[in-house]
Amino acid sequence: MKKIILSAIALLLTASYNVYAQDSSNSKEPEITFEKTTHNFGIFDIENGLQKCNFVFKNTGKKDLLILSATASCGCTEPEYPKVLIAPGASDTIKVTYDGTTRRPGVFRKVITLKTNAKVNTAYLYITGEMVEKMPAKPAN
Repeated sequence: MKKIILSAIALLLTASYNVYAQDSSNSKEPEITFEKTTHNFGIFDIENGLQKCNFVFKNTGKKDLLILSATASCGCTEPEYPKVLIAPGASDTIKVTYDGTTRRPGVFRKVITLKTNAKVNTAYLYITGEMVEKMPAKPAN
């Protein structure tokens, strides 16, 4: 009798879990989808050390998306993000400014970490490039 009762309980728990798992796969949560997650500034000199780029994203989920925070891995990088709800299907932009004017020349890679209310609540954006002391002169034609 104990085996029958335990088997029935196990069957009910398994059925409940499967219903929950199916329900979560049809998520009604917000989702953030980026056109690109990396921007390469290429090679630039210190005189042009202030660089800017945009990361376009879309809420591909079923509920309003909210970006809670955007933090950069270095003080030379400043992300600017929308502080309003992004409706399902709507797009917006994360603006990133890299200020290399007070930095040493060299190759860099910076990370911007976003915290959101999306299904996957952390997203990462990357900026890369190489800042040189002075760009080589272009040959005269």
